Amino acid sequence: MATDKRYHPFIKVAFGVQMLIGGGFIAFWLWNGSATLPKHGGGSFTLDRAEQPYQYWLLIIAIGLAMIGMPIRSLLKGPPQY
Repeated sequence: MATDKRYHPFIKVAFGVQMLIGGGFIAFWLWNGSATLPKHGGGSFTLDRAEQPYQYWLLIIAIGLAMIGMPIRSLLKGPPQY
């Protein structure tokens, strides 16, 4: 498998599930206009689009890049060759 430039089907499914979860979070946050995040030490923090627009949109962009962009990049690039 080291010389093959394709991922194992299990890894492709894992990337697909990660992209679906990330897309679900983004769709839910865009639909609601706010994101509820856990705070360190317990409790939750609500990030509202109207009250904190820059933090809200940076969160959307960061989650999009991490949970959707990176798996797509990995699938297009292929596994690392050692």
